[in-house]
Amino acid sequence: MLVERAKDLERALRAPVRCVEARLDPYKEDAGALPKLLGEIAASKTLIVTARSAAEGGLFKGSEEERLGLYLKALDAGPHYVDVEASSGIAEDVVKAKGGAKAILSKHDFGGTPDLEVLKGWARGALSRGADVIKIATMARAWEDNFKVLSLIGAFEKPVVAFAMGPLGLMSRIFAPLMGAPFTYAALDAPAAPGQLSYGAMEAIYSSLGIYSNSTSLRDMRIALDAIDSALMHLLKLRLEVCRDIGRLKKSLGLSVYDDSREEEVLKRAGDFKQLFDLIVQMCKAVQIVTPI
Repeated sequence: MLVERAKDLERALRAPVRCVEARLDPYKEDAGALPKLLGEIAASKTLIVTARSAAEGGLFKGSEEERLGLYLKALDAGPHYVDVEASSGIAEDVVKAKGGAKAILSKHDFGGTPDLEVLKGWARGALSRGADVIKIATMARAWEDNFKVLSLIGAFEKPVVAFAMGPLGLMSRIFAPLMGAPFTYAALDAPAAPGQLSYGAMEAIYSSLGIYSNSTSLRDMRIALDAIDSALMHLLKLRLEVCRDIGRLKKSLGLSVYDDSREEEVLKRAGDFKQLFDLIVQMCKAVQIVTPI
């Protein structure tokens, strides 16, 4: 998530997520407060810290010396991972200062997806500079670009996070962790990169695939439950949005908001969840009533 103020980190701490990437490049407040806030997140979640450069899509406006200082401040919090661009002039300094954190050396190409040999060259370059994890994100211009980046996963002696950005790259974001990438990226609020789905949408997809069905410990089961709750909330919000559009269309056509036969059909389909769906239907009807044309 993009971190502009301390309250952004406080929100991440409360969120039902297991891993947080704190993008510190747009941070506007006193950096002295960062170690405490980041440390609280690292104590309960997997924490990645980064301060992305403008050269690779970031928002940092200071000098490279200032950016390195921000990294060093963040490293005082004991994050699990620190992400810096592999080609950056401060990459070696960040790797040396990482302490117990693992170094993600990354490459972001917003222009497109080059040939596979170029992608492999980027990965080898990251390894040569001390990467514990390689990250490569490119812009998808064709469906085939997904397969190029995904083929990097498992191809090197270190873990690889690889996916394509933009609408055409959506499938690679979903499939990357299923193919062995240690994690993928979703938006806690506003997307931080093109094509990034919301956390709730990603959890809805993984829940439908049965990703959480093998949980055995109480902690894992609770994590799975939190993920499923996020998926349910995302789907309920989506249902409300669709109902709002239906209400707007009905009014434009001069139709009644109420449709008893449709309501009966939905409740019949709900089965054992009829009582719950009755509440959902009533909520959606209320949204349709107040929706303007």
